[in-house]
Amino acid sequence: MKGEAPQRYVSLAYTHAPTDPRVRRHCETLARRGWLVYQIGLGAPGEPRVGRLNGVCLVRRSRQRYRGRNLFRYAATYLTFLVWSRRLLKRLRRRRSVDIVQVNNIPNFLVWAALGGEARRRGTRIVLDIHDPEPELFQSKFGARGLGLWGSRLLAWVESLAGGAADQVFCVNEPHRKATVGHGVDARKIHVVPNYADAGLFPVRPPRAAGPFVAYHGTVAARMGLDVVLRGLAEARNDWPELRGAIWGDGDATGSLIALRDALGLTDVVDLPGRRFRLEDLVPKLETVGLGVVPLRRDRFTDLAIPTKLLEYVRLGIPVIVTWTPTIGHYFPDETVLYLREFTPEGMASAFGAVLRDPEGARERARRAQGLPIAGSWQQNEQAYVDVLTGRGES
Repeated sequence: MKGEAPQRYVSLAYTHAPTDPRVRRHCETLARRGWLVYQIGLGAPGEPRVGRLNGVCLVRRSRQRYRGRNLFRYAATYLTFLVWSRRLLKRLRRRRSVDIVQVNNIPNFLVWAALGGEARRRGTRIVLDIHDPEPELFQSKFGARGLGLWGSRLLAWVESLAGGAADQVFCVNEPHRKATVGHGVDARKIHVVPNYADAGLFPVRPPRAAGPFVAYHGTVAARMGLDVVLRGLAEARNDWPELRGAIWGDGDATGSLIALRDALGLTDVVDLPGRRFRLEDLVPKLETVGLGVVPLRRDRFTDLAIPTKLLEYVRLGIPVIVTWTPTIGHYFPDETVLYLREFTPEGMASAFGAVLRDPEGARERARRAQGLPIAGSWQQNEQAYVDVLTGRGES
């Protein structure tokens, strides 16, 4: 490391940073502290190649993130981004030294864009931030046998190599850390950096009574089970005709979900624009929501997740229906959220009815949830991230 604390930081992520809460939190934290921060990522249509956001220099590749099921397209887009970002980093290093490069998965092999003799000679610290456990995610997409099994084994091997090449590895929660050790990454390198919500965007608001406007925001993928949400909402409207909903996000299940919404006669009932919103634009939308829903089809991947949207709903005082998983159950006691344990349209409809029949009980659960440690803000915990990032928090 050069000097007391690094001043030049590069975030490398195959994502659209303005709509990615974790990437934004890390970059903006360092920018607030006077660091020179570059974020190398993807651009949305119409965005300039270079821009700024809250003190962060955004350098964008004008491509949208691929979210389909074609493995060859995944490989091609990831490899193209790796080559482009590696060249960009090389040019950046020629102009000035870089103290830290934080590589955000997916994919884990993106870490090799940051590596090279030049990086090591100049003392650049390489951090691999594993947002999602790739072996489990691959099985979630492609099944636990055949292609899914062999692909997950290959990705575990790649993760162990990438983790070995990095100076540090970040995970998002304790069960995720244990899974990463199981993939072959040295436990001494791993640090848990939770996805606390940004208090500037998601301040703690008074808990609200449950209302008939149900919302979900984030990735629109089959593993989220949003088809079950739509079917459950359609069934619940037989008893609660005022019930309506919104799904604000994008992903490979968007087209099929829109078709299902229309087939269920919910076209004018459920807002489904098929795109993500910047957090600054999303928060005002959430002010009108009476109930947040966080559905998950349980598998090896979703059992390791704590969806960021859950923490954001809690801080805004929005009552939540969420699928029970071991990880979510570890952080959220039964009296803080309404757990969905029967993941069927009938179970979802029953959950909607239970909340709407007792809106004040939902408000009380929301109040209790706000008192949990996991509901703390990023700003309350960011110093630990900075200390670990710079090496001061290592034992």
